[in-house]
Parts: sequence; C-alpha cells; structure tokens
Amino acid sequence: MKNRKLIKDIAKVLLMVIITTLALSTVSCSLLPGNEPEQPDNKPQSKKFPEYADDREMLIGGWDSPLNTLEDIQIAKDMGLTHMFLGQNAAKRGTEAYEAALRLYEQVGLKVIVQTTNAFTSKNDPYDPTDYSQFPAVDFINYWDEPYYSTIDVVAELVKEHYEKYGNTGIGAYGNLLPNSATGAFEGHSFKEYVEKWTEEVLMLIPEEDRWLSIDLYPLEERNGQAYMRSNWLGCIEAAALQAKKSNAKVHFFLQATEHYNYRAVKEEDIRFQFYVNMAFGVQGFSYFTYGDSFLADFEHSCVSRDGSGTIHDTYYMAQTVNNEIKAFDHVYLNYEWQGTLPIIGKNNEGGYNTNFDGLTNSLETFDVCNRWDATEDALIGVFKDADGNDGLIVTNFTDPAYRIDNLVRFDFKDVTKVRVYRGGVAYDYEVLNNRFDLELAPGEGVFMILLSDR
Repeated sequence: MKNRKLIKDIAKVLLMVIITTLALSTVSCSLLPGNEPEQPDNKPQSKKFPEYADDREMLIGGWDSPLNTLEDIQIAKDMGLTHMFLGQNAAKRGTEAYEAALRLYEQVGLKVIVQTTNAFTSKNDPYDPTDYSQFPAVDFINYWDEPYYSTIDVVAELVKEHYEKYGNTGIGAYGNLLPNSATGAFEGHSFKEYVEKWTEEVLMLIPEEDRWLSIDLYPLEERNGQAYMRSNWLGCIEAAALQAKKSNAKVHFFLQATEHYNYRAVKEEDIRFQFYVNMAFGVQGFSYFTYGDSFLADFEHSCVSRDGSGTIHDTYYMAQTVNNEIKAFDHVYLNYEWQGTLPIIGKNNEGGYNTNFDGLTNSLETFDVCNRWDATEDALIGVFKDADGNDGLIVTNFTDPAYRIDNLVRFDFKDVTKVRVYRGGVAYDYEVLNNRFDLELAPGEGVFMILLSDR
C-alpha cells in the first residue's frame, strides 16, 4: 500500500512539473520581441516640427540685365536669381537679337520680365509685334515703371489689352510703383490713395497667381560721411503689406544694390538687412537695383559689368551669399501668412522712440504665443501662421548695419517647448526651458522661427 501511495505522489509531482514547464514556455514565447501584448499608451506624444514640400520659391530678380551671352546669363542665375528684367540695352524688342536672348534665358532656366520703356507720365514704348507666349522664358511684361497718380488709368488700359492678347497663356502683367516719399507723383493724393487706385484699377485685373504689388524704395543713405536709414521706409512697407492682404496680392520690393546719388554702397549685412526687414512684413519678392552696371550718371558698380563679358564685382558675391541663405528656407517661409508686425524699442534707445516706427499705423501690440519680450536694441517681430495654425516669427535687428550693433532679443513665451531657428539658411532646433528664450542677432541679421507647443 505504501509503495502504491508513493507511486501516486510521484505521479502527481511529475504532472505538476510538466504543467508548470508548459505554462512557463507559453509565457516565454509571448514575451519574445514582436509578440508583446498591446498596451494602452497614455504617455503624451511630443509634437514634431512641421515639414513642407520644397515646391515654392522666393522671386529674386535683377534690374539692368547683363550682356546677352550664355555665359553672362548663367552667371546671373548662379547668383541665385529667378527672374531678370530684360531691357533693351543690348538688343531692341521686336528684333531677332532680342528673341535670341529670350532663347538663351530659356536655355539657362532664368525667367524673364520683359521691359517696356513706359515710365512716370510718358507712354513712349514703341509698337512691338512680338508674341511673347512663344517664348517659355517670359513670365511677365512690365508695362510701366513708377507711374504718376493720373497715369494709372493708362496702365489699366494696357493691362486690359494684355489679357485680351495673352489670356491664359501664363504671361502676367506687371508694373512698379513709386515709394511714399514721391509725393509730387501723387498729385494731391496720399500714398495710401495712390496704392488703392493702383490696386483697384490695375491689380484687380490680374489673376491672383500673378498679382504683384511692386514698389521701389532704397533705405540706406550716406550724407557728409554719416550713415542714415530713411525714416519713411517701414511706413511704405506696411502700407503695401496691408493693401496686398486686402487684395490677395503678393508684395515685391526692389533692393538697394548700387551706390548712386545719396544711396550708399552696400555690404553683405546691408543686403541681408533689407531682406529681413521686408520679410518681417510678409514681403515675398525682391529684385536687385541694379544687377548690371547702370548706364545712368552717378551710378557706381553693382553686381556685374556690361563693359566686358563675365566681369563680376564684389557685390555679386555678397548678394549670392544672402540669396543662397534665403533660398534654403524660402519654401518654409512662403507657407506662412503674415499676421502683423510688432516693433520693439530697445533698452539702449535712450530717446525712447524710432522715427521709422512712428510711420507705422497698424502695429501689433501683442501676439498670442508670448507673454513678454524685450531687446537691447530696436527690433522687429513679424508674426505669421501657416494653414495648420503653426506659429512663425521673423525677428530682425532693426539697427543700421553701418554702426555694427549687436542685439539681444528675449522672449517669455506661452507654453512653447521647442523652437526651430533658420539662421544663415540653416535650421537649428532648441528646447525652450520655462518658456524663456534668448536670441542674439548680429548687425543686419534676421531669423525665421517656428514655435512648437505641447498644448
């Protein structure tokens, strides 16, 4: 009996060992990589910076075209230009030589804005039978440069004729306005009325994709050896930006690139400064005045010479550097819509005012992602949002680059945890601790920032 009981006990133990082994084997298999049981993930996921397709580019043009050779046109494209205002310095419109130049621009891949000779109050452009829709390089025809108030009606008729001829061929009509300092050209009207008349009578005839509100203003002067910024600069940009926002237009400004009259020779930081000041107001297009050396008196060297093929000046390399910086993130910037601009009086501004800021009529006083901000020197903050509600900022050191003044801009954000800063064309990502972020800006420097919140 004892032996029988012992055998039963041994059998029970063996059975338990077998069951336990099988159970452990099953558990072990279930925990192998790839077989883990799904668990609810209650941990909040950190947001990532938005990504944008590289399918948009800043319009960067040049006034005063180079020699009509393949080499010289390629040099222009290599500077980072997307467009060239093609005048009649080397060939007259309507000639075989001009058409040959258009084919060279097509070969290089540089778009053309055909120049007429209409300017101020003079409609003196000769008849041109050319059908420019036959030339793929042609993007626009510039019908008038710097019209007076009373001339806008004439430009409107030319634009109507343009669309009767070119319809939906993709060639847009273009014109360029005087700045707010040219009061005589407004013929008793305000600059605001001048821009409104242009918008209502000319721009609204142009399809949205080609609707550019273009103005020239050169802000950097030198008088008696002293560097100055023109005090009407920001007021002019803001007026254009506000009007463009109402009419679904894009803003284009000419860049000062050539020393002439009281306008001083520019350095690299002066070119960069002009870009970022304008971009703080949402400007999307720029052109160098001038690209080629001008034939006008009192104009010094610009980017290239027209006296000899392939002759390049120092300004070319400065502009090329800045253009490449802008083009590295223009597809990102162009996904954001301008909301307004906030000027900052710097702590070191002993007078407590800035005459350029005095010309602003619609400045922001707050923006919703920031509690407080300050700067050691005067600065501009352009406020932007993309289609998904992501926040962007253009922050610019608004001190004359000639005086070599650095600037420290400080932010006390609201629930911002990360920032991406595009500086010099390179994206840098930073963690934001306790909502505080310090931004150092060199003379003439600006940056584009994308803000992330885990809200």
